[in-house]
Amino acid sequence: MKTFLQKHSYTLLLLGAVFLFSLFFFSLQSDKENINNYVTVTVSSGETLWEMAERYGNENLTKNDFIDWIEKHNQLQAESLKPGEKIVIPVEKDINVLASER
Repeated sequence: MKTFLQKHSYTLLLLGAVFLFSLFFFSLQSDKENINNYVTVTVSSGETLWEMAERYGNENLTKNDFIDWIEKHNQLQAESLKPGEKIVIPVEKDINVLASER
Protein backbone atom coordinates (compact mmCIF):
# COMPACT_ATOMS: atom_id res chain seq x y z
CA MET A 1 0.00 0.00 0.00
CA LYS A 2 2.81 2.40 0.88
CA THR A 3 4.54 1.83 -2.44
CA PHE A 4 1.26 2.45 -4.29
CA LEU A 5 0.87 5.82 -2.57
CA GLN A 6 4.50 6.71 -3.24
CA LYS A 7 4.23 5.79 -6.92
CA HIS A 8 0.93 7.57 -7.49
CA SER A 9 1.11 10.49 -5.06
CA TYR A 10 1.26 13.13 -7.82
CA THR A 11 -1.66 11.53 -9.65
CA LEU A 12 -3.73 11.46 -6.47
CA LEU A 13 -2.87 15.09 -5.72
CA LEU A 14 -3.81 16.10 -9.25
CA LEU A 15 -7.13 14.23 -9.04
CA GLY A 16 -7.86 15.90 -5.70
CA ALA A 17 -7.09 19.34 -7.12
CA VAL A 18 -9.31 18.71 -10.16
CA PHE A 19 -12.13 17.57 -7.87
CA LEU A 20 -11.87 20.70 -5.69
CA PHE A 21 -11.70 22.97 -8.74
CA SER A 22 -14.81 21.27 -10.16
CA LEU A 23 -16.74 21.81 -6.94
CA PHE A 24 -15.76 25.48 -6.92
CA PHE A 25 -16.63 25.96 -10.59
CA PHE A 26 -20.06 24.32 -10.31
CA SER A 27 -20.92 26.31 -7.20
CA LEU A 28 -20.24 29.52 -9.17
CA GLN A 29 -22.38 28.27 -12.05
CA SER A 30 -25.33 27.52 -9.77
CA ASP A 31 -25.22 31.12 -8.45
CA LYS A 32 -25.35 32.49 -11.99
CA GLU A 33 -28.28 30.28 -12.93
CA ASN A 34 -30.22 31.39 -9.86
CA ILE A 35 -29.70 35.07 -10.72
CA ASN A 36 -31.72 34.52 -13.91
CA ASN A 37 -34.78 33.87 -11.75
CA TYR A 38 -34.71 37.41 -10.35
CA VAL A 39 -35.97 40.72 -11.72
CA THR A 40 -33.53 43.13 -13.40
CA VAL A 41 -34.23 46.86 -13.06
CA THR A 42 -32.63 49.96 -14.57
CA VAL A 43 -31.43 52.58 -12.10
CA SER A 44 -33.09 56.00 -12.51
CA SER A 45 -31.26 59.28 -11.99
CA GLY A 46 -30.93 60.01 -8.27
CA GLU A 47 -32.34 56.62 -7.26
CA THR A 48 -30.83 54.89 -4.23
CA LEU A 49 -30.76 51.29 -3.08
CA TRP A 50 -32.77 52.35 -0.03
CA GLU A 51 -35.56 53.64 -2.31
CA MET A 52 -35.45 50.37 -4.26
CA ALA A 53 -35.73 48.44 -1.01
CA GLU A 54 -38.80 50.48 -0.09
CA ARG A 55 -40.38 50.06 -3.53
CA TYR A 56 -39.62 46.42 -4.29
CA GLY A 57 -38.97 44.95 -0.83
CA ASN A 58 -41.20 42.42 0.86
CA GLU A 59 -41.59 40.82 4.25
CA ASN A 60 -38.89 38.20 3.53
CA LEU A 61 -35.99 40.68 3.75
CA THR A 62 -35.33 43.75 5.84
CA LYS A 63 -34.33 46.85 3.89
CA ASN A 64 -30.71 46.38 4.97
CA ASP A 65 -30.75 42.71 3.88
CA PHE A 66 -32.31 43.75 0.55
CA ILE A 67 -29.49 46.26 -0.02
CA ASP A 68 -26.82 43.77 1.07
CA TRP A 69 -28.22 41.19 -1.39
CA ILE A 70 -28.09 43.72 -4.25
CA GLU A 71 -24.52 44.76 -3.41
CA LYS A 72 -23.35 41.14 -3.18
CA HIS A 73 -25.03 39.78 -6.31
CA ASN A 74 -24.22 42.80 -8.49
CA GLN A 75 -20.69 43.32 -7.14
CA LEU A 76 -21.32 46.98 -6.34
CA GLN A 77 -21.49 49.40 -3.45
CA ALA A 78 -24.51 51.63 -2.83
CA GLU A 79 -22.37 54.73 -3.39
CA SER A 80 -21.32 53.55 -6.87
CA LEU A 81 -24.86 53.27 -8.27
CA LYS A 82 -25.15 54.99 -11.67
CA PRO A 83 -28.24 56.06 -13.67
CA GLY A 84 -28.96 53.64 -16.52
CA GLU A 85 -27.15 50.77 -14.79
CA LYS A 86 -29.02 47.45 -14.87
CA ILE A 87 -29.02 45.55 -11.58
CA VAL A 88 -30.62 42.37 -10.32
CA ILE A 89 -32.86 42.72 -7.26
CA PRO A 90 -34.07 40.02 -4.85
CA VAL A 91 -37.55 39.81 -6.36
CA GLU A 92 -38.36 36.55 -8.12
CA LYS A 93 -39.67 36.78 -11.66
CA ASP A 94 -43.21 35.67 -12.37
CA ILE A 95 -43.35 32.07 -13.68
CA ASN A 96 -45.02 33.32 -16.88
CA VAL A 97 -42.13 35.72 -17.53
CA LEU A 98 -39.61 32.90 -17.09
CA ALA A 99 -41.49 30.68 -19.55
CA SER A 100 -41.64 33.41 -22.19
CA GLU A 101 -37.85 33.94 -22.01
CA ARG A 102 -37.08 30.40 -23.21
